[in-house]
Amino acid sequence: MRKTDITLTENAREKIRELERQGLYPRLILTKSGCCSYTFDIYPDKLRGSDELTDVEDIHFIIAPQVREFAPTLRIDYGRRGILKNFIVKAK
Repeated sequence: MRKTDITLTENAREKIRELERQGLYPRLILTKSGCCSYTFDIYPDKLRGSDELTDVEDIHFIIAPQVREFAPTLRIDYGRRGILKNFIVKAK
């Protein structure tokens, strides 16, 4: 399986640590958007039976296998997107 390099901003690290204190981990998934494109999404989730944690800069992620197929390099931030605060994932 291909390795995905992930870079986190300080804002993303702080938010993920907050989630971990609540017993949650960020789940990174690939979502179909439109007829032929995809977006990366992150949402807080608990570990499920077959999940594996991936360590990124001492932060634990649950990463869907198809993410590794589409993005060898990702940058994750946490901030305002419109009026909502959320994780922002950009593929490089």
